[in-house]
Amino acid sequence: MEKIKTAIYSEDFVQLVKYVLIGVLGLVVDFGIYTILTHFKMNVEIANIISSTCGIINNFLWNSYTNFKVHDRMILRFISYFIVGQITTVFTTVSLFIFVTKLGYPHLIVKIVATLIQFVINKVVTFRKAKKEEI
Repeated sequence: MEKIKTAIYSEDFVQLVKYVLIGVLGLVVDFGIYTILTHFKMNVEIANIISSTCGIINNFLWNSYTNFKVHDRMILRFISYFIVGQITTVFTTVSLFIFVTKLGYPHLIVKIVATLIQFVINKVVTFRKAKKEEI
């Protein structure tokens, strides 16, 4: 029981919970902007590019300032975050196709595992705290 309590209060677990909550906020931003733009008859592909970019920017800023609390090299971190986001979107889509469409696994399980992988990559790569000599 003590190990579970320690795990729940660990920094990694708290960051994971914040990451998921920020992701939900990003979905609200993405879908909200998409809905507004398409309501005003914007081309759906262009609306999707604009809205998903706004969601990525939203999530990056919230993760930088409130979750991982790293503010140095913001342009490089954003580029990394954006690339990780795009790569993991492709990874998630392919995983869903293979494991859900072809093999019949539950789609939420596959999506959760892909989100956990994205969290680990962003924690280790994008939001890694710089060593003093890197700054």
